[in-house]
Amino acid sequence: MKKFLIFIAVLLISVGLKAQAKKPITVKINTPTVQCEKCKNRIEEYLEYEEGITKVTVDYKQKKTTVTYFADRTNLENIKAAIANTGYDAEEIKAAVDAYDKLPKCCKKPTK
Repeated sequence: MKKFLIFIAVLLISVGLKAQAKKPITVKINTPTVQCEKCKNRIEEYLEYEEGITKVTVDYKQKKTTVTYFADRTNLENIKAAIANTGYDAEEIKAAVDAYDKLPKCCKKPTK
């Protein structure tokens, strides 16, 4: 009987802890200056090290970046700033000039 009560107590505690777990948020960010596979890899690798981000997928043909993150660890503005620090525009946030200058020629905006 004692083992059964301990089992029930552990079960209730684990269910309670799981209910408190936060669900990640997924957003799509317009990244109009992403142009090729190198751009895609650069953003995905850079954001991989940002705290709270669990998944990043860049679609350079649609010029969209899909990011899944935990809201208690980061926010949308921080993610956009991280993309800008990589050298690419992220919606209303423009790319950091020094990061943009370091991009390969194929990843820079085409000159008209």
